[in-house]
Formats: sequence, C-alpha cells, structure tokens
Amino acid sequence: MTHLTVAVRKGALILLALLLGSDLWAGVAQQDASIASVCRTLSREPALALVGAEHAQVAHEVGAHFSMQASDQYRVSEAERLTDIATQLLAADVLFREVLGLTPPLQRPRYQQADFIMVILRTEQVRGGQAYDEVVRNPAIPECHIRMALGGRVEAATNLTPAHELFHLYQNAHMMFKQGWVHEGLARWSESLLSGDVQPGPPLPTASSDLESIMQSSYGAVTLWQRLFYLLDPQGRISLPSSLMSLRYHDGSQVVTLEHLHGSRFVAPLFEALHQASISLAEQQQWPTYGWAEAEQRSLQYNHAILAALYRAISAYAPKEHQPEELRRFMQLIDTMLKERE
Repeated sequence: MTHLTVAVRKGALILLALLLGSDLWAGVAQQDASIASVCRTLSREPALALVGAEHAQVAHEVGAHFSMQASDQYRVSEAERLTDIATQLLAADVLFREVLGLTPPLQRPRYQQADFIMVILRTEQVRGGQAYDEVVRNPAIPECHIRMALGGRVEAATNLTPAHELFHLYQNAHMMFKQGWVHEGLARWSESLLSGDVQPGPPLPTASSDLESIMQSSYGAVTLWQRLFYLLDPQGRISLPSSLMSLRYHDGSQVVTLEHLHGSRFVAPLFEALHQASISLAEQQQWPTYGWAEAEQRSLQYNHAILAALYRAISAYAPKEHQPEELRRFMQLIDTMLKERE
C-alpha cells in the first residue's frame, strides 16, 4: 500500500480525484478555444493529497477509473464512504445526461480547457458542499480541471449533496446565471432524480409581486420548477437504464428510486435558452463570454433576461394552444412584466 502524509491535523484538504473514465467525465469537446474559460493557477491553495483505499475495489464496483491511494490510518468505513459518493455521482451523471438530455460539463465550450472534474473532501468541514465555476490547476495537480468540494463526512446513502453539487457544474457549463431561484431552485429539484420525491408543486404565481418574491428566493423556488415541469409534462413518463435501478450503497439502500419525472425533456431546451441569454447579455454589457464578475452572475437586476429566456423556452416547447390554462396565465404574467420593463 502506498503511504501518503495527509496532514489532516493541519486542516489540509483531502482530495478524491474522480477521474471518471474517458467516456464519462473526460472527453473534451472540440470547440473554439478563444471562448473557453482560461485555466488559472491556484498558487496559494493548501496542500492536496490523493486518498482512497485499494481494497475497496471501487473501480470494479462502480466502473470508474480512480486515482486513489490510502494511508495506514485510512479505515474501511472511510473507503465505503468514498465508494458511496462515487456511486451517487456516477448515477447522477447518467441521469443528467440520459434522462434530462444535458451535455456533460467537459463537453461544453466553457470548459474546453478542463481535463477532468475533481472532487475535494474537506477534512475541516463535516457536511455540505460547494461547486466552483473556474478552470484551475495547482502545483501538485498541473492538469487543468473544474472542481467541487464536499464535507469530509458526507454520507451519500442519506445525503444528496454530491449529486446537487454536480448539477451545479452542469448549470455552470451551460449558463452564467447564478440567481438563487434558478441556481439553487433547479439544483434542489434535480435531487428528485435520485430520491424519487417527485411533487406537482403549488399553483404558479398569478401576480407580479408573487413572482418577484420567488425570484428573490433560493432553494424555496423549487416549488415553481416542480409546478412548471408538471404542467408541461403531467404524465412524467421516463425510461431509466436498468443498470441504475440495480445500484446500491454499502448499506444496501437503492441509489436511484425514480419511477416518473415531470418535465424531463424540457430541461435541456431550458438550459439552452439560458445559455443563449447568457451570451446575449454578455454581448450587451461588453463582458467576456465566461468572465462575468461574481456579483453580476448573482445580480437580481438580470432576472428579466432569465424570464425572457424562460418564456421563449416554454413557447417553443409547448405552443400556446397546447398550454393548460394555468400555464397560459403564467406566460401572460411574464409577458406583462417584460413589457412593463421596456
């Protein structure tokens, strides 16, 4: 066994480098490099070290190619935790690609410079997670990559944070908008792909004040997306790869329990509309395509651009004559709000 000096006591970050195969997270799209994000060097980053356990047989169980090593202090329970996280991420990636029809992050123009997705386990953090949007490298890991971080004690069998953060990477690859009602509301909705907790949601807002309130919210905006997706696809029929339904965590629980999902075919057109809106807004403001300031990415003053993109996506997906009355009223509300802003 290879021994590493992973300075957990010094608060060093433990790295789980998920090099998930050339077919899954590695292939880089052949796009115009001039519009891709620049690979930035993180010169002040705390030391990172590969972790894992050879005896966990992760590659055999999950079909992944891991670059993992373990110190003598690394327990079997820790190896199981890593395997469960990897299993959830792989399942989520298949769901996002095959059920929602989204293009993987590394195949999008923004991340042409990235070679892989890295997952960092933070020893000083118990739970939670964070997705980053830049292409980076550091002295210890010279290859360009994008990354997400998880609390070092995240238990995937009872916590969907890994899938949630991976969905953020999909969002970052498609759009520059990080307004909470879109960024966190949709990511919270994405958790239902694994949990199977599919809800029809409450009625859509009928007054501008109600919609404005939702657009100032974050995770709570999930109810808007639930309802919208339900109205666009009330039957929610989906077809899942049999391999997903057979996946289990170490405790024997099922990784994916989804039976139906409303609006699965609308997500990709929605993401494309938001992508185009991002490009248009960058051109109007004379910003770099993928170089927006963080404050601009989160600014609520650009909700009108998101609403316009949402309106266009719905109109293309479900023409007015095919929209239920509740959805038609919602579309009229958006149209009115956009015209009032002109």
